[in-house]
This record gives sequence, C-alpha cells and structure tokens, in this order.
Amino acid sequence: MKKFFASIVAMLSAGMLLAQPVAACTGVYVGKGLTEDGSVIFGRTEDLEQSHNKTFVVIEATENEEGAKLVDEYTKFEFELPAQSYKYFAVPDTTPEWGLYYEAGYNEYGVAMDATTTTYTNDEVLAVDPLVENGLSEGIMTTVVLGHVKTAREGVELLASIIDEKGSSEGNGLIIADKNETWYMEILSGHQYAAMKLPDDMFAVFPNSFFLETIDVNDTENVIASADLINIAEEAGTYVEEEGMIRVADSYAAEIDPGSVSRYWSGVKTLDPDAEVSLDDTEFPFLHSTDKTITLDQVMSLQRNRLEDTDYIPADNIASATGGQVVKETETTEGEETKATESEEAEATEGEETKATESEEAEATEGEETKATETEETEVEESEETEATETEETEVEESEEAEATEGEEAEATEGEEAETTEGEETETTEKQEPEKPENALYPIGNKNTMEAHIFQIYEDMPEKVPGVMWLAMGSPTVSPYLPYFGNINDTLSAYQVETNEYDPESFYWAVDNLLTIMLEDEENLKPEMREKILAIEKAGKDKYEELRQELITMYAEDPQAAAEWITEQTMQLAQDAFDQIKDLEAEYVEK
Repeated sequence: MKKFFASIVAMLSAGMLLAQPVAACTGVYVGKGLTEDGSVIFGRTEDLEQSHNKTFVVIEATENEEGAKLVDEYTKFEFELPAQSYKYFAVPDTTPEWGLYYEAGYNEYGVAMDATTTTYTNDEVLAVDPLVENGLSEGIMTTVVLGHVKTAREGVELLASIIDEKGSSEGNGLIIADKNETWYMEILSGHQYAAMKLPDDMFAVFPNSFFLETIDVNDTENVIASADLINIAEEAGTYVEEEGMIRVADSYAAEIDPGSVSRYWSGVKTLDPDAEVSLDDTEFPFLHSTDKTITLDQVMSLQRNRLEDTDYIPADNIASATGGQVVKETETTEGEETKATESEEAEATEGEETKATESEEAEATEGEETKATETEETEVEESEETEATETEETEVEESEEAEATEGEEAEATEGEEAETTEGEETETTEKQEPEKPENALYPIGNKNTMEAHIFQIYEDMPEKVPGVMWLAMGSPTVSPYLPYFGNINDTLSAYQVETNEYDPESFYWAVDNLLTIMLEDEENLKPEMREKILAIEKAGKDKYEELRQELITMYAEDPQAAAEWITEQTMQLAQDAFDQIKDLEAEYVEK
C-alpha cells in the first residue's frame, strides 16, 4: 500500500498562529477516587490524518556540553540545555523538520506528560497578547519537559517560565503528573497560562477548547498562573469573574466548534451515561462528579467511540456509514503518485511532492501565511464545501493557482480541493460522497487518530516508576492497547520504523492499512475487526496485574534488573500482538 499523502491547507484561526494539526485530539482525566482500582487515569487521542507515521522509542539520558541547545527546526524555538537530560520514552513523529511531536511518555523520575490538545483564544485577547511566532509549541514541549524535570510541579513551572520569557506560538491544554500530583495546564495566549492540581473525586473530558473554570490565583499550592492573567483579560474587555475570581475559559476561549461539542458530549456520556449533558448545551463544565465507578475499559471505549449505541453516525466516513463507498482521488505529480483520503486531497506544485505532516505549511494568498496545528480538523467531505468559522479562514497557497475546467471557476474549500499544475493529471472516481446527514457528528475515535494512549498511576508503585502507559499505535479502532511501564529500556523494532510510506515491518503502517480497509465498509467490517482486536488486547490485560505486582517486588530488590525484566515482558507482548496484526492485515488484504 502506498502512503496517502494528505495535503492540508492551513486555516487562520483566532487561537492559532503556527498551528499544524487537526483540531480533533480529545483528552480525558479520571481521579483515583472514581476508578475501579484506585489509580489515576488520564490520556488522549492524537489526531491529525491517516497515513501519518508515529513511532514509540526510549530516549537515553545524555550529558550536554555547555551552551548546547534544543532547537525546534520548524518554529526555530530554542531551549538552552542543562548539564544533563534525563531518560524517558515518548511517541515521536518521523518528520523532525516539521517538529518532533513526542506527545506522551514517562521519564526516569516518574514524571508523566500528555501534550497536547490544541485550543483557541478569542480575538480580543489575541489583540492584546498575541501569539509568538517562534515561541513554545506542542512540537517541542514534551521533549523539553520530560528530559529535564523530576516532579509534575517542576514541569508546569518550567513551561510557565519559558512562556514568561519566550512566549507561546499556540494555545494548548495538557497534563503533567507524578505519583503525588496531577496537573492540568492551559496555555491561553502569547504569555498567559493557568494550571490547577486536579481533584481525586472528579472526571473530565476536554477536546479542543479551554475548559478551566473559576480559579483562585492566590492559591499557590493548587494553582499556577501567569502574573497578568487577570490584567490581560480586563484589558481585552473579556474578563469574567465569579466571587472575585477569574473564570478562565469564559475570559479567554474562542467559541467552541461543533466537532468539539460532539466529542465532549459523547465522552462524558461514555464515562457517565446519566450525566446531564446534551448537544444543545452552551456551557461546558470542566470537572464532573459521579457516584459510578469508572473503569479502564470505559476510557478505552471513550477513545474508540464512533457514536455506537446512539442515534448518530460518524461524520468522518459518511459514505460507508450510509452503505456507500469511500471516495478516493488520485493525483500524479511528475511521475509520482499521491493518494488522498476522502477528506484530504493531495496538492502538488511543479516538480515537488506534497507531503502532509502535522505541521505542513500552507502559504496564503495576498501575502498572508497560515499554518495548520496538529489538532485542527480535516474531516471535510469531498463533495461539499466547508464553511469557515469566525475563527477559521481558508486560503490558497500564493504559489498555486486554482485551475478551472472550461467555463467553470475552481474554488478552494479549506484547502481540500484537488489542484493540478502543468503536466499533471487528476483522476476522480465517478461516485460522489453523499450529502452529510443531520445526524452525522464528529467522533472521538475519528479516522485521523494516529495513536491513542492512557496513563495509570498507582499509590502502591515506586515513586520513580509510578505507573503504566497503555498505547494503541495507529487508530485504536483497529489497534490493541498494550501496557508499557515507565522504566522500560527499549521498544519493539516494529515501533521504531521511521518511513513515511507503507512499510510491512512497521506496527503503525500495518494498523493504518487495516483502518483504510475498514473504512471502505465500516458498517460490516468494524464489528468483526473490533472483536479480533479486543482478543489480541485481552492477552496483555490478562497478564497485566501479574506483571505489575512482580515489577513492584523486583524493583524493591534491584531496580536495574526489574527494568530489564519488564522490558523483555512487554516486548514479547508487543511482538505477539504485531504478529497477529500482520495476520489480520494479510487476511483482509486477500479479501
């Protein structure tokens, strides 16, 4: 299978400057007072597009020379490295020229980080405190923090100090945790931020918007906030208070988009079916209480949720959901073939192959440049024209001219219209995507999920190895969650393949191939594929608690031996899972 290079034309948005990805990441948090086993649970789906390779690697500790810097190749942000950088594992992209995007992991001191969900700021605030072009971004954030902090609070304080000094290039929401504390942080504008220690008896679902409610900036034990958080909102004329305290989201957030509303609603309902939330809500509380116990399986179901058992269908695959066929378009550039997914069409300039990474630049007409963030939605149907929201404006690359057929004018819709340059031919299938039904909503488990992860942190585990990260490489719709403890020394070679086109030895690419096949007939293939994936996943779950208890015992006696042992155990689980994924891939390719 050849890679589907999805070409993303960037959009101007109130909360985005250098933004790259699709606004579809969804975060979740469950306090230990609500979980079945007393663990803290949090996680996120990382969404941008199909056929966008992800890896899973261990980064070794290093000694740094004086004056050494960590540089984001894309934004040109620089971080002066301390004498030592710590060991950690993470889930990087494979295109460092567009940003590292390490996204999630544990370090050797037991700090876990999950970053980020892209968020959007209102125009009034941005006029007062604009985003900074070469400021801190999602692409470098996890690398900066996990390599250089020993506690969760230190992680938040490090980010805060960087934003104070150098600013931020985008809005973001993220979680940093250790055995003792879990912090949620929102980066609100160029130099403003707010973070709070999360409570044990609440849960949260947070897609792409700000959600922090009332915080007491003077409560420095539980809140970390920028010095001008209130002043900037007052200057912008957006300040909202409650009992003398700032309501953060009400003061800083742009209007929430419909795709975030549908994911918020379905996520909250997955964790608490009796929760009083609806699609017609205009207020979106961050923290929710419940008298129910929330399980790991429920959080996995949340990340896989494609609106099952509701009256709605997933808006990212209308054709298959209504019994039609997925529409694909093929574009050839100077002898090279590029395939586009139904919602993302390939574009090429003369002699150049267009690759959509989560950070691909789209140049705007009339001298304006826009860039897309790793969390912006690309789920536009090929046959329908997507309207730009008040915070999103579609522009076409100034180096590319829309070509029209005789008597027709070619219009660009959010950068998803096939364009041809000299010598290029565009072939389209005759079938058209059906009109979007009224009951179509954007799901959490959308087709653009490149990986999903869930952290569990326990009170009975060592401080430096406080928990596990369950990783579903590729879309969890067709990928099993496998457990990885914070002290592993290595990962399966199939996780480390860095090619940006299909590779049979890659875990990600095998799953991506299964996803492509499933989407062609989702109504029939998803149930049977899901059953087989859950069977693979069960093997890891069945061994998990035994592995966890043995790790605790071994670590108390010899931490190094414990790390070597748990690495071997989890690599074997991964190899077994990969072998079965490859068998499934062969089975469905033959069909």
